[in-house]
Amino acid sequence: MTLRLQPGSNCWRIEPATRFAVAIDGEDYFAQLRRSLIRAKRCIAISAWDIHSQIELIRPGPHEEPGRMADDGLPTALGELLVALLERTPPLNIFILLWDFAPIYALEREPLFFGDPPWGKGLFRSGPAHPRLHLISDDAHPVGGSQHQKIVAVDGQIAWCGGFDLSKWRWDTQAHSAEDERRRDPNGTLYPPFHDAQALVDGDAAAALMEIFLERWRRAGGGDIRGLSGFDALRQQRAGDGASSDPWPEGMEVLLHDTQVGIARTLPEYGDHAEVREVERLYLDTIAQSRDLLYIENQYLSSRVIGDALCDSLQKDSGPRILMILPEKTGHWLEQHTMDILRARILSRLRAADRHGRLRVCYPEVSGLQKGCLMVHAKLMISDDEVLRVASSNLSNRSMGLDSECDLCVIARNAEERGVFRSLRQRLLAMFLSVDPDTLARAEADAREQGNGMFEAIDALTGPGSGTRPPGTDRGDPGPLHLEKLEALADPEWNRQLPDERVVDPDRPLDTELITDVVVGKENLPLIRWRILIMAGLAVLLLGLVAVWRFTPVGDWLEPAVLAEGVRGLNSTPWGIPLGLLGFVAASLAAVPVTLLILTSSLVFGTVTGASVALIGSVLSAVIGYGIGRFTGRGLVEHLANGRIQQVSRRLGRRGILTIITVRIVPVAPFVVLNLLAGTMHISVRDFVIGTAVGMLPGIIALAVFAEGLLALIGQADLRAVALVLVGILGLAGLAWLGRRLLAYRQ
Repeated sequence: MTLRLQPGSNCWRIEPATRFAVAIDGEDYFAQLRRSLIRAKRCIAISAWDIHSQIELIRPGPHEEPGRMADDGLPTALGELLVALLERTPPLNIFILLWDFAPIYALEREPLFFGDPPWGKGLFRSGPAHPRLHLISDDAHPVGGSQHQKIVAVDGQIAWCGGFDLSKWRWDTQAHSAEDERRRDPNGTLYPPFHDAQALVDGDAAAALMEIFLERWRRAGGGDIRGLSGFDALRQQRAGDGASSDPWPEGMEVLLHDTQVGIARTLPEYGDHAEVREVERLYLDTIAQSRDLLYIENQYLSSRVIGDALCDSLQKDSGPRILMILPEKTGHWLEQHTMDILRARILSRLRAADRHGRLRVCYPEVSGLQKGCLMVHAKLMISDDEVLRVASSNLSNRSMGLDSECDLCVIARNAEERGVFRSLRQRLLAMFLSVDPDTLARAEADAREQGNGMFEAIDALTGPGSGTRPPGTDRGDPGPLHLEKLEALADPEWNRQLPDERVVDPDRPLDTELITDVVVGKENLPLIRWRILIMAGLAVLLLGLVAVWRFTPVGDWLEPAVLAEGVRGLNSTPWGIPLGLLGFVAASLAAVPVTLLILTSSLVFGTVTGASVALIGSVLSAVIGYGIGRFTGRGLVEHLANGRIQQVSRRLGRRGILTIITVRIVPVAPFVVLNLLAGTMHISVRDFVIGTAVGMLPGIIALAVFAEGLLALIGQADLRAVALVLVGILGLAGLAWLGRRLLAYRQ
């Protein structure tokens, strides 16, 4: 069955393009992009995850001197080029929509805060370098999300879309050699090889991409710029006598003429806007309907739904062979300890499902590369040499429902167009194998004659096994670029510590319901709600008692100030604190609610000392309970857990410090039960102690502040006392929020 594009389901719209092309790698894309920018007459619109004004779009040959000006007399650096075009072409306006990025990427970005030319808007600049250069930061997305669409539209007549950002570390040749002096960032630092792909369309397909940009600009607070951009006038002109100029770059090879382009988006739920998951649906439909061959290049592999779909395909008696080309490592330290671990989990499932030997997962190895690896940043998929997808979306959860994405999909209509897609796939694969595309094409033809497929063709060229060595080379001396099997073995300790992928790599905006489901499970949600209601009721009750004591004769009978001072006297005796710790531990082991014990400690010993006693007592009683659980086994725990042992076990079974922290902040069982059960499950003592201390601390602080305000309010109803009580109440109410932020920070 051939894939069908269905607007409203797996795509937004299907629009015609008179020309469709694909640029492979930075040398090709940046040069062709520059040619199209130079042809702009009315408007250049750029939406980006990242952008850098000083990247060199064209670079000298290996033996040429670098220069700031090209043969056409215009600058080679992006920012200088855009300003020069504005000066040269008065009607031209340039709009740049840049993701308002997370602080974690600050060191990788151009420092806009200080107004590096030409963007302006910095601390020491009053505005942009040119009045017709408009830049806004897009923060119209949920917490943790990003603006990930990568579109460059020129005059509303052509548009680029795919995986490329106009940023540093992106330029490279198709040779991807280990040493290329031209592969330097704006600071002059060499960086590892980089692979990506970008599609180019014209006609109504380009106009539709411009509409996506205009809507995104409006959502980000830039207002309606249809008139300023000249978009409406250009559409009317195209509908009439045709456009007066053609910004299509001279020399850009056209893959398809007069084709239909499907445009798929991901847009998260945000404000009044409903979520859009066309990207996800298109991936699932393509995988389900692929028959013979699925060729995939992507930066990530962490999406649960994509993993499920690929497993379903591999488990069928007949289905496509799947070749996935991923980077050896996905990025820096943080990504290697999060996204790489999630990838390893998915690959483990895929290999278990691959009963018929139809899966190969490889990474490109660059001979002689001393540091880093070739970054596969392309988001490209070819199914049965019939469906071509060039995308901004990764095979990650966040690309399915959290980040904004834009993908292009074209379906071949006849044998000639299928041949075009086959040639593109062979060109890409031959590049990774360091062979000529024609050589690979002949090997595939020979394999088909023998009833085999692409895997056998690769093995015929490179030798069986991993299928990676170029022909004519010694098996111990691989060519300059070759494929190796991606083992993707996760570090056991980090794999154990890393939580559910819906927290690290969420597929929708983080909210209380999602975090509760991940951490404590939906089955425990009513329990958590009841706990919150009980805590709120206790707070109201305590405030009511305070009012009774302060404003009725009851206060005179009990003399609460004297009582308070009496119990506070324990703080000044040498045996008071040890006695308090002993009482705390004993009461906790007797299943007295730990919240009551914390409040009592704070009332007796004061804010700081009481909080310290509560924290130390909590950890001591937790460790003793852990030891008892380890010694006695699960029988005692099952009795105390009152039938909820399996639910609690599933939550603690995820292990790791973060799990212990979260079940302390949002408990799924009484304190003593959690301690005993942790011991029976032989959870790491280090994780248990650290998680308990960190997880208990927010609640202890909130209750201590509440207790101080309570005692002060008993004695005198001044504003400070009222404020302290309110702070305590707000602290208790904010524990759920704290858990959410803690998980987001971990991500």
